Amino acid sequence: MRDRTRAGVDAGIRPKWADETGRLVPEVPLEMAFTKAAVEELSALHGEPEWLRARRLAAFGVFEGMSLPDTRRNEDWKQVDLKALNLEAYAPFQQPNGAVPAGRLESVGATLYQRGTSPAVASIAADLSQRGVILMPLAAAASAYPELVQRYLFSAVKPERDKFAALHAALFSGGSFLYVPDGVTVEQPLVSQFWSAGPGAAVLPHSLIIAGKGSRFQYVDEFLSNNRDETSLASGSSEIFLEEGADVGYVALQHWSVKTWQFANQRFHLGRDARLQMVDVALGGHLARLRVEAMLEGPGSSANLKGLFFGTGEQAFDFRTLQDHVGPHTTSDLLFKGALRDQAKSVYVGVVRVEAAARGSSSNQANRNLLLSEKAKATSEPILEILNNDILRCSHGATVGPVDPEHLFYLESRGIPRPTAERMLVQGFLGEVLDRIPVAQVRDAVDQELAARID
Repeated sequence: MRDRTRAGVDAGIRPKWADETGRLVPEVPLEMAFTKAAVEELSALHGEPEWLRARRLAAFGVFEGMSLPDTRRNEDWKQVDLKALNLEAYAPFQQPNGAVPAGRLESVGATLYQRGTSPAVASIAADLSQRGVILMPLAAAASAYPELVQRYLFSAVKPERDKFAALHAALFSGGSFLYVPDGVTVEQPLVSQFWSAGPGAAVLPHSLIIAGKGSRFQYVDEFLSNNRDETSLASGSSEIFLEEGADVGYVALQHWSVKTWQFANQRFHLGRDARLQMVDVALGGHLARLRVEAMLEGPGSSANLKGLFFGTGEQAFDFRTLQDHVGPHTTSDLLFKGALRDQAKSVYVGVVRVEAAARGSSSNQANRNLLLSEKAKATSEPILEILNNDILRCSHGATVGPVDPEHLFYLESRGIPRPTAERMLVQGFLGEVLDRIPVAQVRDAVDQELAARID
């Protein structure tokens, strides 16, 4: 076994008022509402620098000044049902019982695990640490590497975006900080795993990732609940920066409980000749809303964006994507595919924007939806905004429908029972995205979950 160094509590970077086990011991109870006092308490618990405390308080001011999105008048929130959401039902941070769950993945280069707002525990292979790779709790990084964290934190996903983004910026609880220096290649995946604290908890994880020039690595973000039926609120953000020539694989696996309200943002900034391979997997949530934005700013940068979802019961998925071609000769390719059964539904709104300076760019966007019951529903709205006609290609498409009866008939005519034939077709439909997950262990885990849902 390789030597590993640990970050967080094990490395002596202990939040204020943490006992010898790393469990936070506050001076006042933490089961409070979303208040200014809660913001100040959380910042003090983590022993955060003054600049971060000030940012939290500024974000809370934004939160207080905003209403929940108007789902009738706000175009960005139409078709989103928030009537049953009561923010007052959730505590901004709770202390879960028990230890942080053991990691599910083996043979990884570095890991970070966190349950609720308990201190995150990180571990990194000694050889990676010696090469300058950093994976550690975001709260600890704010003090240890202020020049990096202060520069990038909330520069991509700003609190002013909406009330949920402001809530996140004010009360984000822990999260991960990853920095891979220029020219460093990491062969094994880097993994962060965030668990809900339990019923009534608000989970607000934040991932801040900086890929140096010419760096190469694969990163996995997992979001999980211990209990399939626990009610919680999840508002997370991922800010990911790819410098010149960086090659990054990013996988986000969302498996919250089916009673979780999720409002998540992912924003990628790509420098010159940077390359992004992204896969989002959405399996959990009562309402799971995800915004994905790829800012292709550097000339020659490229983003391959894939999404996979499977809804059952009364689950609702809401995806908003943006492929923003800012620099010249940039390329993007997006494919979101999902299957829905029972009364599940999905909404997809995707924008391809070609800015005035983005000559010679190429973009493709596709959303495919498979309906496995009469009451399942999917809507899709592709949008093109082209400000420069000197482009190579800009295309989009969307489909919504049941399993192809001709394909089903063909398999049945070969002696394959109808349930088996349908399962084969659904697996084949989703396999186009599933196969793009670069980490075999994650791919196999998702495949097993999909197989269980199909049956």
